[in-house]
Amino acid sequence: MKNKATLSIIFILLCFNLFFAKVPDFSLKSINDNEIKFSEYIGKKIIVIDFWATWCKPCKKLLKDLNKIYKELNNEIEVFAISVDNSQAIQSVENYIKARRFKFKVLLDSDRRVNNYFNPSNVIPFTVIINKKGEVSYAHSGYIPGYIKELKSKIKEILEN
Repeated sequence: MKNKATLSIIFILLCFNLFFAKVPDFSLKSINDNEIKFSEYIGKKIIVIDFWATWCKPCKKLLKDLNKIYKELNNEIEVFAISVDNSQAIQSVENYIKARRFKFKVLLDSDRRVNNYFNPSNVIPFTVIINKKGEVSYAHSGYIPGYIKELKSKIKEILEN
């Protein structure tokens, strides 16, 4: 029981640090082999980052929901679906995304460098919303049916501020 409490405190402290700091710049390759530099998107739209993997069933459900949200709000948000699959699974990532015709940007983080900054617990799916100031405004791990309502609500709340 003591270990669980300690882990909870550590998680809260990590989240506290994440929520009150500017997000660092990073670059990742997209599945189209383009280099995407995060700083080029700060200040233009709200950014939704989702860490996922092809072997994760809840991640796939969340990607479908994110695609719906992106289609509805693409003038106001940018979505980065960041795959944490290892480098041998890149073809699987590409095939999965292209077969479903997702419209958002899909990036590759096989060494989990970016994931480890935002998501040190490595639980996926893990979703982060970054406001136009470049600050984390919301973070959530996991997926449950109906989560799309909470996510849309948080996005709209951040858009209004």
